[in-house]
Amino acid sequence: MEHDLVLEGRVVTPGGILDTEIGVTEGLVKEVRRGLRGAKRIRTEGSLIFPGFVDMHVHLREPGWERKEDFRTGSAAAVHGGVTTVADMPNNPTPTDSPEALEAKARLARKAQVDVRFHGGIPRERPEALAKILPGVVGYKLYLSETTGAARFPEGEMPRVFRLVADRAKPLSIHCEDQGVIDRAREKLKDDARMDSYADARPPEAETRAVAAVVECLRGAPSLRANVCHASTAGTLSMVKNAAAGGLALSCEAALHHLYFTRRSMLENSMLRTNPPLRGEEDRQALVRGLKDGSVSFLVTDHAPHLRDEKLSEGLAGVPGLDDFAHVVSWLIRSQGVDPLRIAQVASSNPAEHLGLKDRGEIAPGRRADLAVVDLRAHEVARGDEVRSKCGWSPYEGAEFPGRARWVLRGGELLMDDFEQIS
Repeated sequence: MEHDLVLEGRVVTPGGILDTEIGVTEGLVKEVRRGLRGAKRIRTEGSLIFPGFVDMHVHLREPGWERKEDFRTGSAAAVHGGVTTVADMPNNPTPTDSPEALEAKARLARKAQVDVRFHGGIPRERPEALAKILPGVVGYKLYLSETTGAARFPEGEMPRVFRLVADRAKPLSIHCEDQGVIDRAREKLKDDARMDSYADARPPEAETRAVAAVVECLRGAPSLRANVCHASTAGTLSMVKNAAAGGLALSCEAALHHLYFTRRSMLENSMLRTNPPLRGEEDRQALVRGLKDGSVSFLVTDHAPHLRDEKLSEGLAGVPGLDDFAHVVSWLIRSQGVDPLRIAQVASSNPAEHLGLKDRGEIAPGRRADLAVVDLRAHEVARGDEVRSKCGWSPYEGAEFPGRARWVLRGGELLMDDFEQIS
C-alpha cells in the first residue's frame, strides 16, 4: 500500500532504536518496517524519531491570565519543543474545579495546535464535588502549599480527598511543599537579601515532609495512583522509591529546570525563581540518575510563563519551558548520558499511560501518528526572541544545546516541517 507519509530514520521504539521506516496513513502509524511506499517521504538523517512528547504538567494561563499565555501561543511553544499533548493545571483565577469552569476552558482550548487535556481542581469546601468534573479530566491536582493562583489544601482533609479520588480511578498529582516549614524559614530569612535566599525560604525539608504526609495518606487509599510533582531533592526520590517498593502506587516527575540548573544559577539569573526552588548540584545529579534508573517516571516542563517585567518587579515563581523541551532532551542524551529509550518512556509512554491516553505514547502500528523528530546535530543557542510562548523569554537564554525539534506531527499532520513551524 502507499502511505500518506513515510518517515525514514532512527526510530525509538519500545523494543529499541531501529533504523527503519514509519508509514503514516489517516493519522495513524500503520507500519514500522523497511521498504514502505509513500506519497511523501521525509529522511531524518542525524535525528531520532520519538513518539510525540506528552507534557503532563503545564500552566497555559487561560482563562484569566491571557496576557501571559493562551492556548494558541502555549500550544505553539509546545510544537516548537516537540510536545504534541499537554495536560493543563487547574490553578487559574477561576479554578478548574466545576463543570462550568471546565467547559469554559475546554472551549478556549479548541484553538490549540496540540492536544490539550485537563487536570481538575478539588473544591476546598466540598471536595466530594470533584466527581462532577470526572468525565472531562485526566486527573486531579492538589496543592499542599500556597503557590501561584492556588491556596493550600487543608492537610487534615487529605485522607478523605485521597479516598475520594481513588474511588474515581483517576490519578492525583500533588504539589509537595509543607507550608509550616516554609513559613518558619521565611520568618528566619525575612531580612536576608541574598539573591538565592529564596531557595532557603523553601528548604528541602518542606518537600520531604510533605511527601511523608502523602505516603501516610496513601496507606489509607492504596488503590490511588499518586504523582509527586516537580521532585527537586534526592530525599524525595528515595522516599518515592521506598513507597513504591512497599506496594504504594506513588511516582514522581522531574522538571526540565531542576535537571538543568542549580541554586548557583540564581546568582546569575534572578528570573530562575520557582516553586519548589532550584537545589544544589547533588540533588540535580540525583534527578538525572533518577531518569536513568527509573526512580523518575515523568519528564515535565511545569511550564509557568510570566511576563519578563512581572518576574523582575514582583518576583513571581515559575519559568516557561515548552519551547525548550527538545533542547533539554538533546542535552540529556548528549551531555548527561540518558538513554533515548528512557527519554521515550519518561516523556511519552509513561505520561500517556498515566493519563489513560492509550492511543499514543509509543511508535507502533495502530497508535496515533504523534511524532517528534529531534535532530541531534542541529546545535542551537536558546534565544528569547525565538520562543513562541507569549511571555517572550526563556530561562535557557544564551545556553547552547546539541539539538532541537526538526519535524513534529500530530495525528499525521505536520506541525513543524524541517524546522519551519506551520501555523
